[in-house]
Amino acid sequence: MDHLEMVEKLREKANVTYDEARTALEVCNWDLLDALLLLENEGKLNETPDKASSYSTRVKDEPKSTRKCSHRGNVVGQVLHALAGVVKKCNSVTLQIKKQNEVRLALPMTAVILLVVFAFWFALAIGFVAMLCGYRFSVIGLSFDDSINDAMEKAGDFVDKVIKPEDVQVVYEKEQEDAGSKE
Repeated sequence: MDHLEMVEKLREKANVTYDEARTALEVCNWDLLDALLLLENEGKLNETPDKASSYSTRVKDEPKSTRKCSHRGNVVGQVLHALAGVVKKCNSVTLQIKKQNEVRLALPMTAVILLVVFAFWFALAIGFVAMLCGYRFSVIGLSFDDSINDAMEKAGDFVDKVIKPEDVQVVYEKEQEDAGSKE
């Protein structure tokens, strides 16, 4: 659901203007439920005709909201929210494993980071064996991925030269042949 749809959905549920709905959603980081709770605390939700059958999460002694979402006020909530943002960004970046320009496996960067953190030597060995078998790695989704991909391509070329050295020709000089035949 995009931002405009969220604002319209909030306006349906609450007695607010477009600007008030947008502001509530922005304050709550575009979380529709949190914005509804925020507006409920401010008394801006549409009233139901039958008050006895309605339910509210509002606490009677709680003062009106100070324009902040309640569960994000503590440090743990802020850390978890920031961690969720980092995971979301890492999931948008992909490590592709290719062989002969055909993508054989694509892993989100979150999985790669977890593999490296918890099984470093295993990940290193698997990466090395994959390069020996002719696989290449590339990163997709970063603004600076060309420099990373160039470095990975150079590493792959280096491994190819080590495994499959170019034809070596041995050249004997004539003096060495003559010295060998005299003995």
